[in-house]
Amino acid sequence: MTLNPDKESEEKMMRNRMSIRCAIAWAAFCLALIPSTSTAQQETKVQKPITAYRIEFNVRELDNGKRVNSRNYMMMAEEGSYARIRVGNRVPFQTSKDQYQYNDVGMNIDCRPHEHENGVALDITVGFSSVAPPSETAPSYNPVFRSNRSEVQTVVALDKPTLVTSLDDVESNRRYEIEVTATKVK
Repeated sequence: MTLNPDKESEEKMMRNRMSIRCAIAWAAFCLALIPSTSTAQQETKVQKPITAYRIEFNVRELDNGKRVNSRNYMMMAEEGSYARIRVGNRVPFQTSKDQYQYNDVGMNIDCRPHEHENGVALDITVGFSSVAPPSETAPSYNPVFRSNRSEVQTVVALDKPTLVTSLDDVESNRRYEIEVTATKVK
């Protein structure tokens, strides 16, 4: 049994149309599976590992060039974020017969690391304060508070101790040196 030539060509055209529709549907399905460039870039940004640093501070106190004291402080800091250290006391002092106020004394260190091609860039603020011993001119209820502060923006080589600032005490022959060692945490 043979088909009518018109009917045969009509079936052939129908099969061709179906094949074309299937090919288009398959292509659309495959394209949907391929991530767009912007999505791939966004995923890369989200998955970027966080860089962290171990930052060690050595604060040396010298009197007439001779080391009399040394203190060490350590912090962990993420890339671009501040880390802070606060060590000290609140000292009460009398302002009138029954009134007292408090003043913080001690060591304050703030540090924010930034990745740099030559090591690590650091934004550092170091401040320390103390109470001066009472003198004949300053009664004990009115203490004298001393303070030193340094703000530094610098680049230090990784794993290498670097002197980043030094401060002279204006009331004595004392000098304070701040040395920093930064290590990248893997």
